[in-house]
Amino acid sequence: MSVFESPHVHTDLTLGRTDLESALRSGYPTVCRLAYALCGRETEGRRVVKIIFSQCLRFCAKWKSNFDALNWFLHYTVLRCREIRAVQPDAAGDILVRRKQNPAPEYIAFVRAFRNLPQQQREAFVLFKAERLDPRDAAVAMDCSTQAAANHLIAANKTLSTIAAGTFDAQLDQFARVYASLTPLDELIVGDVNAALRKFDRRRLWRGISTLIKLGFVAALGWLIWTIYKMLVI
Repeated sequence: MSVFESPHVHTDLTLGRTDLESALRSGYPTVCRLAYALCGRETEGRRVVKIIFSQCLRFCAKWKSNFDALNWFLHYTVLRCREIRAVQPDAAGDILVRRKQNPAPEYIAFVRAFRNLPQQQREAFVLFKAERLDPRDAAVAMDCSTQAAANHLIAANKTLSTIAAGTFDAQLDQFARVYASLTPLDELIVGDVNAALRKFDRRRLWRGISTLIKLGFVAALGWLIWTIYKMLVI
């Protein structure tokens, strides 16, 4: 089940603040997990999260359903991670290793192999195996066909299975658990979402003021034209 399939998110989103807040609170954990896992370093992952939650305020007017919101968060997080030109973390500095207590050498080797996969294979592995998306949502996130996404996953599984030998399932289970631990604390979610909502409120207020100014200008122009017309007629 995706994070947007929740009773707290309405079926039809509007520009209302309550719906937007609900969508942001639901999407924030997924954005964080995905950004940190794909970037490998918390610094770059955090940068992606900030970019996403700044840009989403310009796109949220296009969200008509939970499906739209989910797809937007997933797709743009993947795109922003592709744009980050960070130095690949070594195994010891990889967030997927640092977040695990006493990681075994086999797990460290598994993460190192994951990090060495081609970009789209890493994306497919995380989206399917850790975030547990269905093929269609994963394909939308990666901006490719469902068949292409499946092929990337097959290739990733083949490489990682070779590295992990007979412990693939065990390493995958540990990988998924560490990935889930990347979910941010509630206070961080609330803080960042509230910051985004304040920005949304400021933009909405400014749009309202701009509309009033434009209406005032039109009214003043109409009064001026009417005054000049009366003078000419007289």
